[in-house]
Amino acid sequence: MIKHETLTIDDIGKEKNLGLVPAPNHLQFLLDELVESGHIHTLDGVFPCTYTITTKGIIEGRRLGQEK
Repeated sequence: MIKHETLTIDDIGKEKNLGLVPAPNHLQFLLDELVESGHIHTLDGVFPCTYTITTKGIIEGRRLGQEK
């Protein structure tokens, strides 16, 4: 998921994007934490709720990828 895309919660929750299919309430908790930390943003006035990965999120994803 480390690319600049705009996704709905259903897109994010797909196994191909996360490597697993989380329970909906766990996914929402994760998304809320990522929004609060500035790694993703919600787009105002869009339905369904849509998220975009920020530059901060992309940089963090790359950093985490290098730790492996």
